[in-house]
This record gives sequence, structure tokens and C-alpha cells, in this order.
Amino acid sequence: MPQPRRSKKQTETEDYGWVISFGCKTEGVLRRLKVDTDPAADTRPIEVPCLCGEVHRVTVSPYRRRRAADEPFDLEVVSLDELR
Repeated sequence: MPQPRRSKKQTETEDYGWVISFGCKTEGVLRRLKVDTDPAADTRPIEVPCLCGEVHRVTVSPYRRRRAADEPFDLEVVSLDELR
């Protein structure tokens, strides 16, 4: 059964936060940090405590909105101020 199409306007009103992707060189994987508030106001680099136990310096831009509520991520913060 085909899925009903969502209009673009409906999708834009749903807010699932933002995702900042960064590479973990220790484990050789791509990690994803979910941020609840828009990180565009301050694009200074951040220090992210990784799951590998290291702290990685991450460039904030580019970032993107999460596409779905169940989209996976590795770490979550409300604001990037928590990492500065």
C-alpha cells in the first residue's frame, strides 16, 4: 500500500533538532551529535566528549535538521553552550 505523500510545509513545521556529524579517528567511525536548539547563532568549534572516551574538537558548520523523530544519533545536547 503506497504511503500518503506529505506536503513540504508539514515537514518544515516539525522540529526534531539538528545533527552535527563528526569523525571519530580513534574508532574510525562517523558520529552524530543531536542539538535541540539551532546552532547557527554561534559556529565556533566545540569540544565533544566522544563515546570512545576521547574529546574531539568539532567544527559546528555544516549542520542539518533531523529528518525524522526516530533518526539515530550518538550524543545529545540541548544547546552547544553545554560543550563550550
